[in-house]
Amino acid sequence: MPRYFMELCFDGTPYRGWQRQLAAPSAQEEVERALRLKLRLPDLYVVGCGRTDTGVHASSYFLHFETAESITAPEAFTQAMNSLLPPPIAGKRTFAVDDKAHARFSATEREYTYLIHRHKDPFLHDRSYLLRPALDVQAMNTACAFLIGKQDFSCFQRTGSDNRTSICDVRQADWEATATGYRFTIAADRYLRNMVRAIVGTCVRIGKGHWPAAYMEEVIASQERGMAGKSAPACGLYLSRIAYPFISGETA
Repeated sequence: MPRYFMELCFDGTPYRGWQRQLAAPSAQEEVERALRLKLRLPDLYVVGCGRTDTGVHASSYFLHFETAESITAPEAFTQAMNSLLPPPIAGKRTFAVDDKAHARFSATEREYTYLIHRHKDPFLHDRSYLLRPALDVQAMNTACAFLIGKQDFSCFQRTGSDNRTSICDVRQADWEATATGYRFTIAADRYLRNMVRAIVGTCVRIGKGHWPAAYMEEVIASQERGMAGKSAPACGLYLSRIAYPFISGETA
């Protein structure tokens, strides 16, 4: 059957992550429900580009599905899906792909963004981390230089994780000041469970002056989760970009 990719975005606040759960709401469950209604396929399931933790958002998320029905008007199809999806989820575009294209395994790079705001703002509640103290951006960026490259990041993974490997290739990791606070951007080929939030928590400790920037190198070398900082809250984390060799960088 023809295979299609759909790009969407979602507010992760109401969901126990992307992946379907037995007894908890998930973004995947809502998307599959809408697709089944639209395509009249009671057994339709989708494959997502990856998992997200409870409360984590996505400004760009890709999934694939198959249907015997040809989607001849992709824009109209996406609009129809939006009428069926709940308010926290929105479709951005739908397009046909080769039958070997895979939302998860064909991805070559994933980017996450983490947002921090310094003053209480009801419009940023659950969408950014409220952290009032000023942070030393230069020190955090000096620390982030130790993250670049292919290496073992087990120090940042959730305790008890059973990954086949803890090796990741981090290609970008940097902080910048914004009008409301700070933004962290990280890009890598893959991530371990809880990895980005643990990195952010470690950077925040460095930014507050509790640890020197060079401590990041010690944390990575230790391969011990206890050496890194406390995980930052999920509300500030966004899956922001997924790269595929057959999709241009522009989104809808």
